[in-house]
Amino acid sequence: MLKRLAISTLTGALALTTFCALAENKDERAGNCDDARKQMDYFCNSANSANDTMVAVGTACTNAKKNVEAACEGKVEADKAYK
Repeated sequence: MLKRLAISTLTGALALTTFCALAENKDERAGNCDDARKQMDYFCNSANSANDTMVAVGTACTNAKKNVEAACEGKVEADKAYK
């Protein structure tokens, strides 16, 4: 009986730990949420387009927005191709 209770408790603890880890899982391909927001602020600011062709093209802004969603909200979507 005690053995069964111990196994049940350990199984429940493991399941809870796994659930919590998955709930907090964020894609940090561009860094953490603050890093991604800084990148979005830069790449989506048209004042930077004179000095940076990545800003002028606009793809970097789109991808930076996706990175913010991934790092801050956990929404992962593939980046747009740079053409």
